[in-house]
Amino acid sequence: MATAPTSPPVTLSFDRPAQVRAAILAVAFVAVFYGVLLSLQSRWQTADWSHGWLIPLFSIYLVHLHWEQVRRSPVRHTWVGFVLMGAALLGYQFFLWVSPFSYPQAVMMLLCLLGIIIALCGLPIVWRIWVPWLYLFFAVPLPKGVYFDLTDPLRRMAALVATQVLRLFPNLEIEKVGSNIDYYYQGGHGTLGVADACSGMRSTMTLCALGVAVAFISDRPWWQRLIMIASCVPIAIFANFIRVTVTCLLHIFVDPKYATGTYHMVLGLVTLLIAFGIFSGLGWLLNHLFVEAPDTESAES
Repeated sequence: MATAPTSPPVTLSFDRPAQVRAAILAVAFVAVFYGVLLSLQSRWQTADWSHGWLIPLFSIYLVHLHWEQVRRSPVRHTWVGFVLMGAALLGYQFFLWVSPFSYPQAVMMLLCLLGIIIALCGLPIVWRIWVPWLYLFFAVPLPKGVYFDLTDPLRRMAALVATQVLRLFPNLEIEKVGSNIDYYYQGGHGTLGVADACSGMRSTMTLCALGVAVAFISDRPWWQRLIMIASCVPIAIFANFIRVTVTCLLHIFVDPKYATGTYHMVLGLVTLLIAFGIFSGLGWLLNHLFVEAPDTESAES
């Protein structure tokens, strides 16, 4: 019994009609979410979220790395994209009236973007672009209340670690009060406060963004990627402990000017380099400590 030939699946096409549809949706997307985009641009100009400018560019680069697989993705179930777009637009309007915070509005914007991609390219495309899409969330600043709830424990932890290290030095009396450090040395005394900028949250977010980027750019097993991503937070916190402790040492034993201004900013950059160096060392260790054994059966055949 002869079977009817099956037609090959429809794959992505970037002809003129597809380009026109994409351009129309892009203009409509910017027009609808113009306020959110302006808010993001404003927050990206601050030090805490200055990495936000690079996130969309790197997401595009991740798509570029797997462009051939993206092009071969079959176009199916595009209606799911329109449903997701509609739900995201309704959610955006809801949060626009109910919530004074821009974070849920930005989340709805990213969901709508995913809906547009599915509507243009089909549902199977999600398997190819879910990492670049999720990566965009690194560019969305957290609500200030959540940000403070995260930075305050980090500040206290940094003050605690610095206090324990400083107590090792002779003739130096140290007392921790909250996130402040009171010191008495050679007849002088003062108070060092671990500010929000020294909490390590900024370097943690930056290193997490860099860590995820490195983990997915390089060709490595999934379990190695999970280890590298999970290590970002503890490595960033450890590096910040070094920063706070060195700042206290410079302030007490050298000159207070080295703990403020340009010197303090340079120390923060050095701390980030230290964290990234430790992270890179972990990646090198994973590459050389665990080597994938070749498939002997396939080799013999």
